[in-house]
Amino acid sequence: MRPNLFRPAALAGLAIVFGAPSSGQAQEGAEFLLLPVGARAVGMGGAVTGMRGIGELVLWNPAGVAGMAERRLLFNHSESAFDTRSEVLSLAWPTHSIGTFAITYYLVDYGELTSTGVDGSVTGTINFRNQEFLLSFATRVAGPLEAGLNYKVIQLIYRCDGVCAGTQSFTRTTHAVDLGLIWNGLAGLPLSLGGSVRHLGFALEGDDEDDPLPTRVRLGAAYRINSAFTSDSTLAVAFAVDLEDQARDLGDPDVMVGSEFSVADLFFVRAGYAFLDTGPGGASLGLGLTYDWFYLDLSRGFDEVSTATGEDAIQVSFGIIF
Repeated sequence: MRPNLFRPAALAGLAIVFGAPSSGQAQEGAEFLLLPVGARAVGMGGAVTGMRGIGELVLWNPAGVAGMAERRLLFNHSESAFDTRSEVLSLAWPTHSIGTFAITYYLVDYGELTSTGVDGSVTGTINFRNQEFLLSFATRVAGPLEAGLNYKVIQLIYRCDGVCAGTQSFTRTTHAVDLGLIWNGLAGLPLSLGGSVRHLGFALEGDDEDDPLPTRVRLGAAYRINSAFTSDSTLAVAFAVDLEDQARDLGDPDVMVGSEFSVADLFFVRAGYAFLDTGPGGASLGLGLTYDWFYLDLSRGFDEVSTATGEDAIQVSFGIIF
């Protein structure tokens, strides 16, 4: 088996709410696709498959952007343990007659490492960067049923400046799709049911063997309750739950639960918890503000890794509505 140079040992601790498979499971490639992303989604513990109208849903369930009313430009920044940072830039453009189109760029940067010789001297520097380009389309299919599709290009980039042990610079590329559905307003209730298949595509080609993508199946439900205390429904609460399982080994799903309390759709407080077997699950909290043409979301994860390292696992999203 070849050395997995593009996936450093530290990757096991990069998750904010959930992470990569444990060593007892089959090896998968491009595990950065499993890292949580999006301040609103992370604030709700990752339980967003049944949610709608959120720009960052293109990375979770592309059907979730079908019901968008306004164009949205989103920037998301996250930081976690071991100097890992990620950035997302996404533009969602709804049309009244066809559906919503989106284009997204997602980058995960693991920082810079050094390669040393037998005498301990530095012989080179190593950079690990993974990236994903997405083209998305979502639309109402019939009645309350909405569907979404992502086509994406995935790249794992290993760059060596100098002399590095094992191998020199390389880039590995593959292609995949995400498929999603949402049924909005089940039985006349403010209830949405969603499902998605993510990272379905070609394996990453290696020198000696190929690593399959971490294909996941998700089912989720979201229920929004308007407050009975005010006639104009100023206050609202949303509850959500997701189940996620490996497409190649169904039967032992992870569970994510989340909640969101909102005031006049302007101020938001979120909380969630991820019950996971495949990574460092745990609690998360989030705050949000939407006003006129912009919105700002913050979230913080409280998983085992961030607690042990003392490094904050944070997500910040800023969006423009136009």
